[in-house]
Amino acid sequence: MDGASRRGTASRGRRAPQRTRRSGGRGGDEADQRRLLQLGVSLTLFLLVYIGRGVFPVQLSAWREAAAANVDFRAAFQQFGAALSQGEPVQEALEALCVTLMGGETDSESVPSPAAPEGQPRAIVLLSQTPGGGLDFLGSHGILARTGFPAAKAQPPEDDPAPPASASAQPEVVTAVAQEYTDDGVKLPRNVSLAFYELGLSETAVPVDGAVTSGFGYRDSPINGKNEFHLALDIGAAEGTEIGAFAAGEVEYIGQSDEFGNYLKIRHGNNVSSFYAHCSKLLVHKGDQVACGQTVALVGHTGNAVGSHLHLTIEKDNIRLDPAYYVDLS
Repeated sequence: MDGASRRGTASRGRRAPQRTRRSGGRGGDEADQRRLLQLGVSLTLFLLVYIGRGVFPVQLSAWREAAAANVDFRAAFQQFGAALSQGEPVQEALEALCVTLMGGETDSESVPSPAAPEGQPRAIVLLSQTPGGGLDFLGSHGILARTGFPAAKAQPPEDDPAPPASASAQPEVVTAVAQEYTDDGVKLPRNVSLAFYELGLSETAVPVDGAVTSGFGYRDSPINGKNEFHLALDIGAAEGTEIGAFAAGEVEYIGQSDEFGNYLKIRHGNNVSSFYAHCSKLLVHKGDQVACGQTVALVGHTGNAVGSHLHLTIEKDNIRLDPAYYVDLS
């Protein structure tokens, strides 16, 4: 075998090394960028759908509507890629992409409606434009903080609404305490106080309209002429005038005596009671429940009395108080 034949056989037994074909130039770089862009968009949409299932179900429903609509997705993503290549911010490009896919226009003050009149774009509220939604929602729930993104700023709490003008602080109800002396140093009877106490009753009434004929305190008795402490407020009124209950309560007792004539006592709340004497007639019985202002007796002058009048006593915690503080006869 000559040398030429041996060279030909050797050349047929060996395979020529293959050369890898590489895309060169600007066209190859643009193709790589497009592939990366498509991958990024796909990943973004996947995350939106994944998060939307648990966090934004309403927005996910909107995406489903968009998928069923006649939208040119290819053109939308091409426009999205062009916007990024021109240096437009990613957030603005994504919002524009959402508007295109939804087939509508953004409106930060309107709520997405499931249907719009034919031929008109449907108003879309993006998550980034929804108060408390989007990034704000993720940040407030700690999702962005765990992934390394800054959490949304917490909204300052709203000021507590001012209470209605009619709502005022209720005065404190305290236990009445007997006074031993007046401010002038005069000795007082047992279980008497000249101080004002909050009774804590929801409603009170004037038992009888009339003029005060004798006040609470020391006076010269019209019966014996002695200077004695008058433990009640006398209100002059015509015989037979109706006497109303000072407040709602239960009739504790009724009776008749030489001193007070026909009388009754009503027990109210907060250990408050009222006593009515010299009545011409009693219209209730022991144990009766009476309402505020309900007629319980009639004015008279029975017992040890001069002229027809109501002898009214008010007690709190078994301490006699001045009825003039609680009955307005002006």
